[in-house]
Amino acid sequence: MPSWFSKVFKTDEEKESNASAPAPVAEEVIDDEEEAPLPEPRRVVNAPVLADGTETSGYSDEIVIKAKVGPQPNECIFMVDRPLLKGLSFWAPNADAAYASAPLAATIFDSGGVLSVLIHEMTLTVTRDSMEMRSWEEMAKAIGAQIRAHLKSGMPILDPDYQERIADEATISKDLQRVIDEEINPGIASHSGVITLNRVVGNTAYITMGGGCHGCAASSITLRSGIEGSFRASVPELGAVLDETDHTSGTNPFFKELPAEMGM
Repeated sequence: MPSWFSKVFKTDEEKESNASAPAPVAEEVIDDEEEAPLPEPRRVVNAPVLADGTETSGYSDEIVIKAKVGPQPNECIFMVDRPLLKGLSFWAPNADAAYASAPLAATIFDSGGVLSVLIHEMTLTVTRDSMEMRSWEEMAKAIGAQIRAHLKSGMPILDPDYQERIADEATISKDLQRVIDEEINPGIASHSGVITLNRVVGNTAYITMGGGCHGCAASSITLRSGIEGSFRASVPELGAVLDETDHTSGTNPFFKELPAEMGM
């Protein structure tokens, strides 16, 4: 189970032990159930503990979905109480990619105003068009209902033929390491940056950013515009690319503050 998920879905014993703790700062959380009230500050989910088994039958009949606006204001992360993909992830940069390989992602694009969809384990991240006029609350309720309906229908998340094309972890690691050695690290050497491939799980890559990239204000731009683009050109079926760097501990970042011309 992902580390964030254990923080969101707590056991009864953990809830009792934290009952006396000071009230933390509120987070923006969206409930996709239209009739449900907005959650109290920092109380992201109050759901029953689910079975530890990996089979779908081990989960409750009710599908619990919560949504939270991501680090970027044009992103919304949907957290589901059961795996969407087991051991794999899927990235749809556009509707055509979704229609070709991922029925669930295609359904999300059908709602309109969507730029990309990333499915990873128990999360689905939607990036929307900057021209979209609807609020995230309105969009999240509709998308949450689509996710729930798709799961209840029993339809696959990914097309079986697409899954067959995904290379094994060793092959993906080799290809990504070549890209790092030949393209990425030479390209960011002038910024004293260095990228390390920590591991590949399924088709998900985990990296660390070091040197001038460690704590750099432009690290998210480097990840999205540089690293991910190079990785995906080499491994088209690559899913999520996750940065495990603790950027708050960087001591010599290239940019301490993001220059105005680089604003996102």
